[in-house]
Amino acid sequence: MINSKQPILVFGATGRQGGSVAKALLKAGWPVRALVLDSTKAASLQLRNAGVEILQGSFDETGMIRSAMKDAYGVFSVQPANLAVEDEVRHGISIADIAAETGIKHFVYSSGASVGDELTGVPRFDAKPRIEAHVRDLAMTTTIIRPMIFMEMLVRPGFGLDEGRLVSLIRPDHSIQLTAVEDIGRFVTAVLADKPRFGGRTIKVASDRLTGRELEVAFSEVAGRSITYERFPNGVLAANADLAHMAKSLEDGPLSERVDLQVMREINPDLLTFRSWLAGNGRRSLDEALRTSA
Repeated sequence: MINSKQPILVFGATGRQGGSVAKALLKAGWPVRALVLDSTKAASLQLRNAGVEILQGSFDETGMIRSAMKDAYGVFSVQPANLAVEDEVRHGISIADIAAETGIKHFVYSSGASVGDELTGVPRFDAKPRIEAHVRDLAMTTTIIRPMIFMEMLVRPGFGLDEGRLVSLIRPDHSIQLTAVEDIGRFVTAVLADKPRFGGRTIKVASDRLTGRELEVAFSEVAGRSITYERFPNGVLAANADLAHMAKSLEDGPLSERVDLQVMREINPDLLTFRSWLAGNGRRSLDEALRTSA
């Protein structure tokens, strides 16, 4: 590991990905700095109590972002999922530009596994490849990670678990590659610790791979009752461009490209299987979904 006293600036540290990264970096001995919207909120105070240096500011405050990057070794950049498409692109590019201007030594951008070689025409899915293209052209060492679908998405209320079924995007005999948010932090920590190995690379990240039938078995085992699996009806997919795009990508697009899980485990020896995640930190979300209707 790089023996550096320079901090890593983490965006989104009060959220899932950024929070995972901040936690893993602290565990590995890195000084961590976080830019947060409200330093008085509970999530910000928890970070401060854990040893994170907290700075208050927004994506629009470029002066504050520049100050937050002063003397930092690296940056982890992720944009909130609730941003408008053009805002996501604007902020993603702005953060990367400031990082290059301030001499950041290693910039890690969290993109999405649905990104392919060509734009899709669906604005929400085309924001990240636009940011990626800009990041690659900058004069600094960058690594782009593309997490596969998060395990957390499968235990959200409203997908039928309260009725004893899981409704999702793959056909029962097809597989889906899933990422535990906890693994993002461990993976990014490994990336930042080895710039020669990971600098300049774009890497898809996954924790496990299961078919719809295997999801059915895993959910049933952990829930202690039968959970059946089924795919969204064709009519539902036809009526929703985002779902339709993801379903097609899982069959023959970027989301279907196999991630070498052995390589993932070499980078992150603590890689979580879906079962271990579901029985651990995912259990609370599963229990809530089991009792909450759409």
